Amino acid sequence: MSAGQLRTAAEPKPVPAALQNPDAAAQSRNSDRRQRNSRLFYWLCILIACLSVLVLGVLLLSIGVQGGHRLTPTLLTSAHSELNPEVAGMWPSIVGSFFVLLVCAAFAIPLGIATAVFLEEFQPKSAWLNMARGFIQLNIANLAGVPSIVYGLLGLSAFVYMFNVFGQIQVNESTAWVIAGEQRFYQVRSLETGQIVLIPQSDPTQSKITITGPIRGVDAAGNPVDIEVWEPGTPRPTDSEIKRRTVRLGATGGAYSERSWYFFRLPLGPSFLAGGLTLGLVILPIVIISSQESLRAVSPALREASSGLGATTWQTVRFVSLPVAVPGILTGVILAMGRAIGEAAPVLIVLGAAISKDSGPQNLMDNVVTMPLLIFDWAGRQQATFQELAAAAIIVLLVALLLLNGAAIYLRQKMQQA
Repeated sequence: MSAGQLRTAAEPKPVPAALQNPDAAAQSRNSDRRQRNSRLFYWLCILIACLSVLVLGVLLLSIGVQGGHRLTPTLLTSAHSELNPEVAGMWPSIVGSFFVLLVCAAFAIPLGIATAVFLEEFQPKSAWLNMARGFIQLNIANLAGVPSIVYGLLGLSAFVYMFNVFGQIQVNESTAWVIAGEQRFYQVRSLETGQIVLIPQSDPTQSKITITGPIRGVDAAGNPVDIEVWEPGTPRPTDSEIKRRTVRLGATGGAYSERSWYFFRLPLGPSFLAGGLTLGLVILPIVIISSQESLRAVSPALREASSGLGATTWQTVRFVSLPVAVPGILTGVILAMGRAIGEAAPVLIVLGAAISKDSGPQNLMDNVVTMPLLIFDWAGRQQATFQELAAAAIIVLLVALLLLNGAAIYLRQKMQQA
């Protein structure tokens, strides 16, 4: 055996790296396991997402098949009809939803953004104020998870009845506090066939009047007139104009009210104002939380630079924090409004289940019907036609939601580019 062969035989065989460093082997196995688990979780998420999209697609397909042929101009331009469902539509509910959302936005958006600015930008120096701030923050987080039907009960007590502080709203009685827009009269039949005279109601608690003598009243055009009294057994007037403003002695009349579009009273009663304020309570925590998150995303360096230039806290909020946070705030607001337009339980409690309306609200205290409420009513009926109309109305509501979400995305992109 040569010397080279002896040296080769004497040299030790190489030891694998795994045997040289057991910790490295364990780390390699852990890395492989984490990567395997990561891939498994990734495909599990894709599977769940595809399953959710599949379920949504099946629902949309079934709704489209059931109600697609009902998507006609009649559906969008006519009102609900009990006797002829073939021509029933949802125009009053579209107008009602618009007015309710208008009130909801006017109430919730300014209050929600202002609350978020106070909680995030103005740090109280007093310990008691700081505790109050923490208490408010805790309650806002809790209110975001409260069922909407609870808000409906709250709105019924706070807005519809206002805890009976201003009296109760009853038929043919005016125990509520009328602020503006209402004129109350008594209707009394005149001697002219088919004609009446109107006598101003001086006592709101008196629902009827008995004519005992000449009295001051108004004609159909609202002009003041002197109302004469004819006593049976005396000559009856023959002139048509005189008969129009003459009533029989002892004639009675009931209360009648004329209301302008700005008619307003307290309590609000089952009006679209009460419905909008209740929906404002539903989305208020969402608006506050989304606005807070947008304000938190603003770089602290921007605030510090503004303060370094001598700006006050309000100037920093107005010219720095809010402009930067506007895209996120708008997105959260529009998504919150998308939830409000689809809420049925609070509206059902506050406004009731009546859907037989031919138009939108005639005054501020008028009742309305919304799209979710109409869908709820149609879906609960036995006739196949109403079932199809409910499916078509769902499609219309989904289109409205998609438009709101699309507006949120568009506004966010535009504000970010600006």
